[in-house]
Amino acid sequence: MSRRNTRRKQSSGKPAWVWFVLGNFVGGFAVFIFLLNDMKTEQAKVTAKSSKPAAEKAAPAESKPRFDFYTLLEENEVKVPKPKNQQVRVRDSGDKSGDSGKTVDHSDPASDLVYILQAASFRDAAEAERLRAQLMLANLDAKVESATDSRGTWHRVLVGPYTSRSKVAKAREILADHRLMPLVLKRPAKG
Repeated sequence: MSRRNTRRKQSSGKPAWVWFVLGNFVGGFAVFIFLLNDMKTEQAKVTAKSSKPAAEKAAPAESKPRFDFYTLLEENEVKVPKPKNQQVRVRDSGDKSGDSGKTVDHSDPASDLVYILQAASFRDAAEAERLRAQLMLANLDAKVESATDSRGTWHRVLVGPYTSRSKVAKAREILADHRLMPLVLKRPAKG
């Protein structure tokens, strides 16, 4: 009986990863040489432009920027409508400090609006009363208003009313400190 040769021949070549790494290294070196050559050409162009005579450089630098909006604004006139609510501050002649004065409101009473902030809405009246008490301690004028709809009764915590947006903004800051995001509601002023 003859025996077969069971040993395999070992390959004398290099593993595939060695060829991969070597190929990447050679390719990276070629790209580096190409970019280095490109940078030298750009630098030569810049030095060629900068070697022009000084008289040619000074001519474009002397031109000042030109602003056309001064003339354009004179031609266009914008008419601003008069505000709906005009408040005139009347100074009391007897007061020498000049700080205090009477505010006279020259507005149309039919178009007056007040701003009310809805801080939150609850199904439970006790929770609404608890939040109202917290807001009263924060020096806000809060009240609870109940409303019934198809889903049941809701107890809304309302803050206000305010007549100016600046007061609304201050109240919103206080409500934000209590981690509330209120809704701003506009309602007609009750006369």
